[in-house]
Amino acid sequence: MSGSGALGSGASAAAAPADIELKVRAPTVDKANLRVVIVTACFHVVDGVTVTLRKIIKAVRSCGGKVMVLTAPPPGGLKEAGTEHLDSIPLLSCCVGQGDYSIGWCLGKDIEDKLEQFKPHVIHISTPDFACFSAAEWARNKGVPLIATWHSNIHDYLNHWGLIGSTIRPVVLSYFLSFYSLIGDTFVPTDQIRHKMIGEGFESSRTGNKLQVWGRGVDTAKFHPSKRDPAFRAKLGFEPDDVVVLWVGRCVVEKRPDVYIQVMKHLTKLYPKKVKGLVVGRGHFYKAMVAVPNCVGIGWQSADDLPKIYASSDVLCFPSRVETFGNVTLEGLASGIPVIAADCCSSHLVESGHNGYAIKGLDNSGYQEAIARLVEDSKLRQELGRNGRSRAVRQYKMEVVMDEMLNNYVNAANAPAFPAPGFHLVQFYLFAVKFLVYPYLAAHRVGLMGPVQWVVVCLFLVVSVIYIFGQDDGSDITAVQQQAEDENESSYGWMFGVALATGAQLSGALAKVLFKLYWKTKVRWRQLVISAVSYFCIIVLNPVCGLAAYSFAAQSLLAPLSILNLVWNAVLAKWILSEKLSKHNLVAYVLICSGCTMTSYFGIHTHKSFKYDELMSLFEANMFRTFIFIELIIAAVAGYVTYHGEKNHAPWMVRIAFGCLGGMMGGNQFLSKSLSEMISTALRDDISIFFSFGALSLVIGTVFVLVAGLRFLQKGLKYYTAMSLVPIYQGFFTITNVASALVFFREYELFTVNMAQAYSFALLLIFGGISQLQSPETEEASKPADHRA
Repeated sequence: MSGSGALGSGASAAAAPADIELKVRAPTVDKANLRVVIVTACFHVVDGVTVTLRKIIKAVRSCGGKVMVLTAPPPGGLKEAGTEHLDSIPLLSCCVGQGDYSIGWCLGKDIEDKLEQFKPHVIHISTPDFACFSAAEWARNKGVPLIATWHSNIHDYLNHWGLIGSTIRPVVLSYFLSFYSLIGDTFVPTDQIRHKMIGEGFESSRTGNKLQVWGRGVDTAKFHPSKRDPAFRAKLGFEPDDVVVLWVGRCVVEKRPDVYIQVMKHLTKLYPKKVKGLVVGRGHFYKAMVAVPNCVGIGWQSADDLPKIYASSDVLCFPSRVETFGNVTLEGLASGIPVIAADCCSSHLVESGHNGYAIKGLDNSGYQEAIARLVEDSKLRQELGRNGRSRAVRQYKMEVVMDEMLNNYVNAANAPAFPAPGFHLVQFYLFAVKFLVYPYLAAHRVGLMGPVQWVVVCLFLVVSVIYIFGQDDGSDITAVQQQAEDENESSYGWMFGVALATGAQLSGALAKVLFKLYWKTKVRWRQLVISAVSYFCIIVLNPVCGLAAYSFAAQSLLAPLSILNLVWNAVLAKWILSEKLSKHNLVAYVLICSGCTMTSYFGIHTHKSFKYDELMSLFEANMFRTFIFIELIIAAVAGYVTYHGEKNHAPWMVRIAFGCLGGMMGGNQFLSKSLSEMISTALRDDISIFFSFGALSLVIGTVFVLVAGLRFLQKGLKYYTAMSLVPIYQGFFTITNVASALVFFREYELFTVNMAQAYSFALLLIFGGISQLQSPETEEASKPADHRA
């Protein structure tokens, strides 16, 4: 390892252009006087990366060396001994599942001065962010050798982050290839990862950089079967004979918590009194994981508590397919429990049938069968646990692995600095990304504002847009709009329609909150009152107000107001149930309310009544038929995804498909509007219209789309949390509602240019608010804590 770790190997030197001067250090550095600078993103977050880095730091200092860590500051800004804080920007919590991850922005003059004073022998890069690139540039300018370690397959994470992630993955991969080609030796954890990365182009023949293998180790004295604690198990409600299936890590999509959820649902049905689940972690999926029967969640735990947690469990389920090494897997093996993990990431640690099972493919049944086998056979479970412990002690001793890294440092420090060209593609990427990040930095500063400041900002936006677009001199009024205004009485009836629509959403939200209050109330007569009020709201008030609203206002005016259901639900839950209303969601609700206010102001205020024959003719329009055809195609694709589920598709795709189907079906409110118009016409002109084929079809269609939409939503909520699915449902509901109004009733003809621009801006505010909604566990994740992933 020491020879391969030398940055000044013959191959590297030979690849250097002749006109580049190599700055050579005198070979006087050893482990006792080694000075290392480690540049990383979030040293305060105890995840797999920083656990490894802290082990290295401990090894360097134990030999007499010195280490300086450059990192982003933690929440609260407390500086750990031996660290220096970089300028940084936070990562979006929707990507990493928690709010305390940041990336370095730049070194800064102060840090550069401290580097000069520290006089490092080698600089160790652990993340390919802006600050690490600045550190690499500083090292090359000063002739200080560089090495890098590879910890996370971030470009593979993007496959799990939705359509945007998959779209930008090639760009991110290209940036990574450029970044690491400038560093002589990058140390990856396994041969499997090395071959994969070489296939992706991480070794560049142009610069001569190399990928070397440096494994990982585990403290086998710390992670030991003797740490099993019956009192700890009893405290969590586990019986001595229960089989506890453990999850350790971030509860985010790329770690595949969906597999754990489905496996535990299956196992707890088969063994309801024997199998228990224990979830250690946090993230978007935490709430859904601990909601599974017999599963207990204890959130993030300190590194000192983990040995007891591992040893007190019976099986470790670790289905992530994006791991570079699998520290969690190794700690489980060292603790003497069998590990069930994905073959693509853990086959170097887990031998099927010897110390656990390495599951191939994406089918959940492999995990179910493997764990079921261990549940039924306690002797096999114990044998596999002993074998895993034996392998961890034999092959992954911490001291040996850390000594290899110290040798890599010494070899790098005593070798010539790796040459790199003056300009490289990575500089272009950094320039482009920084150009895009500046607006994000401004948005981050805005995001630090409280709800009161957000109200002020939104009011300013609303007033500004009204001032800019509301001064309509009538010059761009269309002939259709003028005709509509001439034919229909100009009044403030639209306000009554908006009030009724808002009341409909309020009554629906009140019913949902009262349903929950019913189960919290112990007094029988109060339960009866609450039940009666809730059913009156959902069966009478909600549909009556909703249908009546369409008799006073255009559908496109009322469509965005359906999203107010989320706002009313939050407000009533806080008022009636005393539930917590997070700051982040308050900001989202302010955006939604601002957008709804603007759509009401800039929407169509004229209301055209339709006779029965006119309504029926609208169904024959070519534009409407095209709209229905497009809807059917989208529904077919979404239905295909939901039918096959997560066996064939990524979890985010299935979640969006459920939300799309439910929202799109329920959003066809042109049927409700048509039904309202038909009722008005029948009562005014001819009561026999009620018994016509068209009227019957309208009633059936209206009921069908509402029931089907709710059914798909209900089905999706079986697998996903309300906060992760309902906003998607509401988003598609609103989009379809607006689109069907514009197409079916041709309301787009009534918009002026100014109205259309302002109305579109208001819809963006609404959807911006929807995208900001967070679940309670995500809000908790933004708090600083001692934890690991």
